[in-house]
Amino acid sequence: MIGPVPSNSDIERFANSVGVPREPNAAHYDGATRQTSDQRHDELMTAFEELSVAEEELRAQQETLLETHNLLEIQRNRYHTLFDLAPDPYVVTDGSGTIEEANAAASALLGVAGKLLVGKALVTFVDGRSRSEFQTQLNALGNGVHVEKWMIETVRDGRLATVEATVSTLETRPDGTSSLCWLLRDMSARREIEESMQALNRSLNARVAQRTRELELALEGEQIARKDAEAANRIKSELFARLSHEFRTPLHAVSGYLEILQQNIHGGLNAEQRRDVGRIHQAQEHLLTLVNMILDFAKLEGGPIELSMAEIPIEETLCGAEALVAPQFAKKGVSYTHRSGDDLLSAFADREKVQQIVVNLLANAVKFTPVGGAVELDWRVEEENLLVRVRDTGCGVPEDKIEQIFEPFVQLRAPGSVPSGGTGLGLPISRDLARAMGGDVAATSTLGVGSVFTLTLPLRKRSGGHKLSGPKTGN
Repeated sequence: MIGPVPSNSDIERFANSVGVPREPNAAHYDGATRQTSDQRHDELMTAFEELSVAEEELRAQQETLLETHNLLEIQRNRYHTLFDLAPDPYVVTDGSGTIEEANAAASALLGVAGKLLVGKALVTFVDGRSRSEFQTQLNALGNGVHVEKWMIETVRDGRLATVEATVSTLETRPDGTSSLCWLLRDMSARREIEESMQALNRSLNARVAQRTRELELALEGEQIARKDAEAANRIKSELFARLSHEFRTPLHAVSGYLEILQQNIHGGLNAEQRRDVGRIHQAQEHLLTLVNMILDFAKLEGGPIELSMAEIPIEETLCGAEALVAPQFAKKGVSYTHRSGDDLLSAFADREKVQQIVVNLLANAVKFTPVGGAVELDWRVEEENLLVRVRDTGCGVPEDKIEQIFEPFVQLRAPGSVPSGGTGLGLPISRDLARAMGGDVAATSTLGVGSVFTLTLPLRKRSGGHKLSGPKTGN
């Protein structure tokens, strides 16, 4: 037992409370009386201890009840906070439809402050023409009810509004009645949003249809313009081809008559006449070269050209091209070096087109290399590709204009220099021919130092056909 031993006065008060008599003026006790008194004292002590234990139990139960009460208050406050802050309108009514609780969203929906809603009948917010039907359905609701999508016509600020209600039983009271929880949704706002969305969709569909029509008209115009461009390009190519053929016929005739004069068939020529005939022959050859170049370009623009692809000896093919350009090196006084490779190596390409590309690259190098300069040709094999490089010591090309020299009819020259002649078609044609064979032609250059043109061709046959298409020219 916890606490001090009770005094006589405490025992006396306790005895009086439990109805145990005691003689206050008794001065002497005999043995039997003393024994009885001791027994009573022990009984009183036992009863006192039992009461103390009961008191502790009651105190512990009181603390538990107090703690439970505090937790219930916290939960109740939390419930009210969540209930009041819920974004959807919630209303709690009794079975007859009298409002007991309403959150802020419900107050905004019904247009009445939350405190003023309590005690009002929910039917008062229903349109007068629908109140009778609403009350009938409400009276028909029983315990355990759950109703969804109950459409109710309400009146708010003199304006009709459709509200969708979901009703469920919240709790059953001891008297057998139930509280009803009403989840309300303003369908008028939703309908306005849906109508706005439908109007927006109609507007967007109209704009899409209009834009689609504009694109169709633009596409039709583009197709017409493309056809016109193709027709004009075809006419241009046909014109180039016809003019080239028309030019070549008299040029060949001129060449034939020049040879007759040079062979003294109709009589001898003096030194001045022979010199003039040589100049005429030189001009005729230059003009024939230009005509052939234009004819090649016309063929490229005219449509696909079949290539005769086969295994060709590299060294032999390059030497054949050099022989066609050698007189130009000797005439201009430019030294030429050929660094040969393995005579047994071959590449998969069109021999005639490869020679045409190499001739164009060498002729271009001679054209832009000054007297006393040098041109070098070398080749090597690198990763299943043939690389043919033509170096010159010409004036060079600015780095930002490298790609321009591969465009048709473009010729770049240093300021103050004399035009070198030509059509500006050699490099574009060479690149297109190389790409048609699965390779390429690229260039690097340094102003005042010179340029390097590199022809790349595959050593082995690759998948895919080999046709040269005209629109690639100049890319």
